[in-house]
Amino acid sequence: MKIKIIVDNYATQSIVFAEHGFSALICDGDNNILFDTASGSLALLHNLECFKVAVEDISSVVLSHGHNDHSGGVVTLMNRENDQSGREKCQFWAGKGFDVARTGRRGVDIGLKLTAEQKSRFKIVDGKIALTENVYAVSAKDCELTDLSHIDDFYILSDDEHRVSDNFDDEVYMVCLHDGKMSIITGCAHRGVTNIVRHAQKMFNLPVDTIIGGFHTLHDSQDKLAKLAAELQAIAPRQIICGHCTGVESYAALKTLLPETVMTHTQVGMNIFV
Repeated sequence: MKIKIIVDNYATQSIVFAEHGFSALICDGDNNILFDTASGSLALLHNLECFKVAVEDISSVVLSHGHNDHSGGVVTLMNRENDQSGREKCQFWAGKGFDVARTGRRGVDIGLKLTAEQKSRFKIVDGKIALTENVYAVSAKDCELTDLSHIDDFYILSDDEHRVSDNFDDEVYMVCLHDGKMSIITGCAHRGVTNIVRHAQKMFNLPVDTIIGGFHTLHDSQDKLAKLAAELQAIAPRQIICGHCTGVESYAALKTLLPETVMTHTQVGMNIFV
């Protein structure tokens, strides 16, 4: 199984585009599952073309949560679908509440804008959903919230624009099964990456091979990073590949704190084989 980073904050190849966003393509046999759609259409469509991935060959699109740096390209994908190919339409998946109005600490609108028709295209991830025999979309709604979660200063806006704390009940992560193990892909891990991994361990009862994605540790203190490193060490994955909202300095600190763990940073075009 191959996981290819389509969009990330960083790129070393001159031909591709990087942006503040995330998107990864999970290739399991003939099934191509796109996890998150980055901030918009420009980098997403350009990079898919660079990697010779046709939009009509994507079988499922899964959103990790309804923030626009992970869902911004979804409308473009819907509009670019090739319905003349005779194949069944791509399926779109998200957690319940993915479409609520959202804001952050600066009061900026960071939610997903969809028409009623576009919203109707989405199926809701409740529990775990098998997208292939080996790939699952899993709701993180029931995973615990701890001091390693990243929900502070994120809000849901009610119809009268009253702000309520956002617990990210819509958060979804991906699980790839292989060789009697599992690999886990997160979008931003707002509910906490180790909380999500422990939730997956309860759901699948398998050892963890690889953890991939954003950890949202960009602004974490050294004490908080040290606690996260201790929890990751206890989980003992074979490798950790993190990026996007992890933050380069936090990544470097975690790498130093986990000297015996294979740890690398994501970049556009990276291929991860599990």
